[in-house]
Amino acid sequence: MKKLITTPDDLTTLVARLLDAEAVAVDTEFFWERTYYPVLGLVQLATTDGCWLVDAVAVRDLRALGPVLAAPNVTKLLHDAHQDLTILARATGAAPRTVFDTRVAAGFAGFSSTSSLQALLRDALGVELTKAETRSDWLRRPLSESQIRYAAEDVIHLIPLRTALLTHCAGDTPRAWMSEELARLDNAALYSDRDPRSMYQRVKGGSHLDARSLAVLREAAAWREEEARQRDRPREYILSDTLLMALAETQPNDRTALAALPGFPHRMPRRVMDALLAAVARGLALPDEACPQHTGFRLEEKRALKASSDRLLARIRIACDVHGIDPALVASRADVENYLRAQQKGQSAECPLGQGWRAFILATPNTEQSNAQR
Repeated sequence: MKKLITTPDDLTTLVARLLDAEAVAVDTEFFWERTYYPVLGLVQLATTDGCWLVDAVAVRDLRALGPVLAAPNVTKLLHDAHQDLTILARATGAAPRTVFDTRVAAGFAGFSSTSSLQALLRDALGVELTKAETRSDWLRRPLSESQIRYAAEDVIHLIPLRTALLTHCAGDTPRAWMSEELARLDNAALYSDRDPRSMYQRVKGGSHLDARSLAVLREAAAWREEEARQRDRPREYILSDTLLMALAETQPNDRTALAALPGFPHRMPRRVMDALLAAVARGLALPDEACPQHTGFRLEEKRALKASSDRLLARIRIACDVHGIDPALVASRADVENYLRAQQKGQSAECPLGQGWRAFILATPNTEQSNAQR
């Protein structure tokens, strides 16, 4: 059964039904090209009793779905949950609780934790999804039968998929680790907007700047982030990374110098120019100790750590093989490098690799080394 929900009353009725379910499969379809925030087109929901497609174009106020998202007694099933839950948390005003991410669970059940839903369904259930509507316009109405079928297929298989993954994850230890990892998804901070003052770390080329230029970049990138959110426009629409870098490197102190930057828009409003100059001034006014420091690794530091990180990654792979889980769940090379650097400072317990089930993985005896020593 597939039903399209197009009125607030129908949504209210559906929510009452979903709150009685043990588990609800969830997915979204959205459009995201000309706005800062994705524009929802559909919210797909399924239980063992049916499948419902909430038309977010017809029903713009989705706050009624909030109680389902936040209900601790209703498990929400998603694949690669973070993006969908971030969109839904904003649309409903509710913090997600009790989430089962099939991508994460797959890594504890003998499958890849980086698989697409299409690949995981094929491997775990023998189900082949058609992906004909991947680039579909989910804001155009009416929806086609092909779109409705495609949207429904993304949720109707999630409930049997969870059962299959739990069956494959038979050991008590991997199951306990799976529960621990999934519990992390109840953290409301995961679905909130990032601190604007941290966004300079995502600007291309920023790793080559000195501390003072980084301070200017941090202020300018924070302004861009807040402006993009307020106007609901993409960051690059407000100001490109290239211009942010030029601003940080040249540090102009008046409109003439600002307008002389390569590629600077000729019709930039004075309000924007003044805001950028104010950001530069804030960055230049900071005391040296308040300037941001590089969080990444210099090339020479990476080279020095490579042998140690190679050994630790190999150790993780061996331990994961013992327990039948995907090493990609434990740590990336960047995670390992951060852990080793923190270890040098006596701060390894503050890293994800030094906590919970990941710390246990690191403590697992290296069987290959043990055998070699005998």
